Amino acid sequence: MEIKNNPVGRLHDILREARSYKETEITQSVWEAVLGAQDGDIGGLLRMIADVIHLQEQAKKAILEGVEGDPTIYLAPFQKLDQVFAKIDLSVRWSNSRQHLDEATLNALAFGNHVLAAKHGKCKLDSEQVIEFIEKLDHLLRDCLHSNLPPTLQKFFQKNLESLRQALISYKISGIQGLEDEIDRLIGAMSRHSAEIRDQVDESSKGFMKSVFEIVANINESVQLAETAVTLSGPAIVALLPVIQSL
Repeated sequence: MEIKNNPVGRLHDILREARSYKETEITQSVWEAVLGAQDGDIGGLLRMIADVIHLQEQAKKAILEGVEGDPTIYLAPFQKLDQVFAKIDLSVRWSNSRQHLDEATLNALAFGNHVLAAKHGKCKLDSEQVIEFIEKLDHLLRDCLHSNLPPTLQKFFQKNLESLRQALISYKISGIQGLEDEIDRLIGAMSRHSAEIRDQVDESSKGFMKSVFEIVANINESVQLAETAVTLSGPAIVALLPVIQSL
């Protein structure tokens, strides 16, 4: 499934998926399934729900800034959508929240997405690719634990690969900007540690290192807007080229 590049589109898709669950479901189970939260991690789930609330505010702002003329008709569905998050009780049946996600409200939100879609472009990264990247990062995190890297580098890559994994999990909510910010941060971190990486990686760890650089480059390429797609580049990656070429 395509993950929209505009906040109204992402909000619509999240809430449309949430509405598909039966009223008899428990609210916690619905949000865990829709947002990809870990079962039983209440703190993580609440942070994700808070991100959806923030996404709703971003969607309103995008309509105000991006719709020509009177935006009133496109803002109308938010009056009802605000009720979904007005009082969150994860232990009750989903019907308490689902009643506010009626078809007319979601269709009105879809119109807002349609108006903004052309202004925000499209991203090549879809939900299936996100799952694939998360699985590859899970594999790399396991490889890191069993590698011969020095403890400091093991800790460094565990921390940064997990941060990238979390950014992918949140991509459904935060969109391209959140993931791009995380990639830029990771490339910068690897650049600062380039000398240590080059000096301390032995033959047995080269395969792991190549896989790390490959997945960062692939994710970076995937989050570029389709009409302006470029390969991994810029000052940070230039600093890493000697490391990559030496592996």
